[in-house]
Amino acid sequence: MARPGLRSHFTGSVPISIAAHLVAVLLFLIIPLTANVDLPELAANLPDYIRATPIPPPPPPPAPRLPGSATPTPSVTTNPDLPPPSVPDAIKPEIERAGVPVPDIGQPPGEGVPDGIGIVTGDRPVVLTPPDPPRPPAQVRVADLPVSPKKVVDVRPQYPEIARAARVEGTIIMEAVLDTSGRVTQLRLLRSVPMLDQAALDAVRQWRYTPSLYGGRPVSVLMTITVRFTLQ
Repeated sequence: MARPGLRSHFTGSVPISIAAHLVAVLLFLIIPLTANVDLPELAANLPDYIRATPIPPPPPPPAPRLPGSATPTPSVTTNPDLPPPSVPDAIKPEIERAGVPVPDIGQPPGEGVPDGIGIVTGDRPVVLTPPDPPRPPAQVRVADLPVSPKKVVDVRPQYPEIARAARVEGTIIMEAVLDTSGRVTQLRLLRSVPMLDQAALDAVRQWRYTPSLYGGRPVSVLMTITVRFTLQ
C-alpha cells in the first residue's frame, strides 16, 4: 500500500513534465520560422504575350470524281540509259540523242568481224584465232584408242629343241611398243620362261599391225602381247 507522501510527489511532477515538453515542441517549431530564408525573386516585367507555333490547317478534302472520268496517269520521265521494264517485240535502231552521239566502232555498216572471234579496239578489230588442238602423247595405251590395232603379219614362234626335249611348256607375257606404221620397235618381258623367251622375242619382232590414230593423228601404241608354248 503506497504512502500518502509518495503519491503527492508524483502528482506534482506530472504537470511540470507536460509543460516542459510543450515548451520544447514550441521552440522546435518557432525557431525555424524566425530564421532568415532567401526566397527567389519574382520577375517584375513579364512580356504581354508569348509567341507560339500556329497549328497547321487540316488538308483540303479530295475533289469529287465525276461519273465516267478516268484516273489521271502520273507523268513518268523515261531515262534512256536504264533497261526497259519489259522485253520489246523488235530491236529498233539506236537514235542519236541530243548531246550524246552514237559511238563509232570503226567497222563499216553491214560488215562483221571476219574469220572467227573478234574484239574491237580503237579503229580496227583484233581477230583471235582459235588455239591449236592438243597434241597426242608420245605413246597411247591400246585401251585408250577408239579402234584397237589389228595384226596383219603373224609369225609363229619356233619351239626350241632343248625345251621340247625337256618337256618345258609355259606362257610368256611381254610389253610391246608399236610405232606409227604398226611395227614392233620395243619389247620388254613381264613373265619369263628361260628356255622359251628368245623364241618368243624373235617371232614377235616380225609381227605387223595396222597404224593407230588418236585424235585424227597417227600415234605410237603401248600394248601387251602373250605367247603360249604347248607340246603336241
